[in-house]
Amino acid sequence: MTPAVEFQSVSRHFGAVKAVDRVDLTIAEGSFFAMLGPSGSGKTTCLRLISGFEMPTSGAVRIFGEDMGTVPPNRRHVNTVFQDYALFPHMSVRENVAYGLMVKGVDRRSREARAEEMLALVKLDGFGGRRPAQLSGGQRQRVALARALVNEPRVLLLDEPLGALDLKLREAMQDELKSLQQRLGITFVFVTHDQGEALSMADRVAVFNEGRVAQVGTPEDIYERPATRFVADFVGSSNVLAPAVTEAFGGPRAWASLRPEAIRLAPGGRVRGTVTGARYLGAGTRLEVRTGALPRTPSDHHDGGIAVLVPAGAAVPGVGAEVALDWDAGALHLMGEEP
Repeated sequence: MTPAVEFQSVSRHFGAVKAVDRVDLTIAEGSFFAMLGPSGSGKTTCLRLISGFEMPTSGAVRIFGEDMGTVPPNRRHVNTVFQDYALFPHMSVRENVAYGLMVKGVDRRSREARAEEMLALVKLDGFGGRRPAQLSGGQRQRVALARALVNEPRVLLLDEPLGALDLKLREAMQDELKSLQQRLGITFVFVTHDQGEALSMADRVAVFNEGRVAQVGTPEDIYERPATRFVADFVGSSNVLAPAVTEAFGGPRAWASLRPEAIRLAPGGRVRGTVTGARYLGAGTRLEVRTGALPRTPSDHHDGGIAVLVPAGAAVPGVGAEVALDWDAGALHLMGEEP
């Protein structure tokens, strides 16, 4: 099957700045694909390369097998939902949704009927006559979605669309976006710096760092089997162990990742230490445990110690308590060197 989107050694430079540097990427048709990374990692530039708002310095971007090198944005089978929604304040909700059809020359009756269909799809039946200022943030988000979908794109691009919403609304919209994508069956490409959004919604995730793709995989692959120290540290919270520390913990001399939730307090455990800090998180308590002989390394954010997540309901030792730690053999995930 021809991929929905394909990057072939794509670079985008702005002077001396390599915003995107030799990226190879394949996005399957009908998938929910997330581009995850910190600010300045290149993920939004990649989205703009797909939409046509940026052109590659080198390499090729293909959409359903067609090289987009000379194809302008309005000729691509894509549409974009922006973080700020970009709704026209002087137009009604219905007029906002139907705007793309109006530009295409669709007659008024047809485009208004189609706009109402899209509003029903995003659960905004009866809101067509309102202005954007009369809507909540979540409702404006849905209008932006309806407007992007009304032209029936084959690929929908979403540029951090949930960033302006509060936590409860953001979580609700995550569920709605995933459900909508499954109903429509079109390709969603979602850009975010929020690991929770990427892991909860996407079929596959590309983690970006400094203009390159650090790892591509399922959410489970990315979280459970990070390929590099950056991925382990950026996605979730992990104890990134230097080779000497991994060896001291009974593993081979290699970089490794050990998630805090994989560690348990266990009498007679393989590592002993002292609790130096505790932070209540609701679903559990995060302990910092200094293990004595372990040196601090440039990639060790725990000052020579280990982060442990004690689940809610379990007994939590106090600061200064001596504890023993243990984990299953498969919890210690070995990683390669940074590229």
